[in-house]
Amino acid sequence: QECNPPSIKNVIEWTRPEWASSLPFSGGESSRVLQKVCCEGSATKDNPRQVDLKIAGLELSGVNNNDDDGSGKNAGIGGSLFNGPAGFFESNPVKLQGPLTTPFGKFEILYLDDGMRITKTYQGYYAVNVRDENEWF
Repeated sequence: QECNPPSIKNVIEWTRPEWASSLPFSGGESSRVLQKVCCEGSATKDNPRQVDLKIAGLELSGVNNNDDDGSGKNAGIGGSLFNGPAGFFESNPVKLQGPLTTPFGKFEILYLDDGMRITKTYQGYYAVNVRDENEWF
């Protein structure tokens, strides 16, 4: 999760499934697509522990670790397709954000300090988010 108030981005990492390794255009073994659901969070003075979320956009990017053999087949949009979804989004990242937002949900902050946040979603799930000084994406 990326958190830069009021912006919250939930990051979902998609890796190539094992069963797809023999398929053409599936990318390399360590290829991955990062999907970020972009939200805006707000709270009120009356209930500062409850954060209301509004969806604000979507971002897609890729990390493709295929080796380029120098043939030129990996250049341009055709090459990015050849390297699977991760290769495509690495060459062509997508950022969809507009002026409108829509309600997305809410959560309650149960614990918060500089390194950790524990929340309970409105669906009854608990989440523990730990701040890592080294970003992995």
